[in-house]
Amino acid sequence: MARIYADNVVFLMRPGETSRRRVDGLPETRIPRSSEQAAPGHRASPCTNAPLGYSHTLAPRLAVQGEARQHQETPAHRAPLHWVLLLVAACVLPMAALTWRAVARQASLQHYATAIGGQRTLPLAGGGSALLDTATSVSMAAGAPPAVTLERGRAQFDANGQAITVHAGGGIVRASAGRFQVSRLADAVRVTALAGTVTVQLPAGEGQATLRAGQQVDYGYGRLGSVRPADLAAARGWPRGELVFHRRSLAELVAAMNRYSDTRLVIGDAALRNLPVSGVFEAGDPLALTQALQRSRLLRAVRVGPDEIRLQPAAR
Repeated sequence: MARIYADNVVFLMRPGETSRRRVDGLPETRIPRSSEQAAPGHRASPCTNAPLGYSHTLAPRLAVQGEARQHQETPAHRAPLHWVLLLVAACVLPMAALTWRAVARQASLQHYATAIGGQRTLPLAGGGSALLDTATSVSMAAGAPPAVTLERGRAQFDANGQAITVHAGGGIVRASAGRFQVSRLADAVRVTALAGTVTVQLPAGEGQATLRAGQQVDYGYGRLGSVRPADLAAARGWPRGELVFHRRSLAELVAAMNRYSDTRLVIGDAALRNLPVSGVFEAGDPLALTQALQRSRLLRAVRVGPDEIRLQPAAR
């Protein structure tokens, strides 16, 4: 049997009763309103159109009214306001403290940069110094021992008995004495020890290496390379403004020269990229470099624009 609620009145109806009334064309039974039921002297009479042996029963849905009244009378349980405030404070205050520390640390950093073709020497706390190469930017935190972040380019550090920490590309370079260089290359970082002992460490135990004078190591993408002998002539040349090459590729020489000058050198033939080159060239003077290369009769330089020189194979 189906139970239908309307105006707090319960109708008990056999399944299919509604459809049978619609098919037989029986008149619809009028549903008395609750006000009519409550009128004095009113008597509920059985429906004359109801099938034999079956009658409609009209009764208020007291249970539903009781449930609604109970729901209205039951007070809502709410957490005290001070507990809510304590919970909010416990969540917000740590985040606010971390944000404030990050902002304060960023505000305390000092930023330095060099333009293309320029170099700059920075004094460090404790008597050390940092030489910034061309197109280099660093940030330093005030105080001792000095902590430097190499953001791009290349720099040489003189510890002078004071511990120095350099952050570059996810690695940490430390030295308490001596001299070392840190270079941020295209995909890696190169550390070269010129004097003293230098420690290179990657985070999360991904590797650690100790360099002595004349050694270098590369790292990048969480991987630490092997320690190998350094090209000391090239490492000692750029602080003097010289590019020292010994049987290195023309592509490397062009990339190094382009870091020092607004006039770009472009290799016009891929066959020239691996051409071995040796010599000492003045950094920032691409015209002198192209003249020296043309004297080798292996290539020729063609100016294709006010700021571009293209290197082509020599005419035969």
